Amino acid sequence: MKQPIKVRGHSLIDYGFLAVAIAGPIALGLKGAARALPFAFGATQGALNATTDQPYAAKRLVPFRLHGRAESLAVPSYALAIATSGALHQPRAKAFFAAHLLTLATVYTLTDWNADN
Repeated sequence: MKQPIKVRGHSLIDYGFLAVAIAGPIALGLKGAARALPFAFGATQGALNATTDQPYAAKRLVPFRLHGRAESLAVPSYALAIATSGALHQPRAKAFFAAHLLTLATVYTLTDWNADN
């Protein structure tokens, strides 16, 4: 399968992920771990993206392929953190996290990690 998401597109999606990770829990009125986890993962993702060798980076330090290796751990880590933190006790949190995890997994799968800038 040919992955349609290249470096530029992935980088924009990652910044969008950061925005949703911050705004989503606030808009949904999530509390406690259900609010904190997306903030933490979003901030981590945002920092990685801002320092990855891509067109919209603040400082190009991390090779894109290494960014991909780090992201390969994001979905299972995020899912484990959600499941073990009690974040799913709020009904709206379940829908938010399901959509968030599905988006993360889809973007990871559709990204061409061998693409050049």
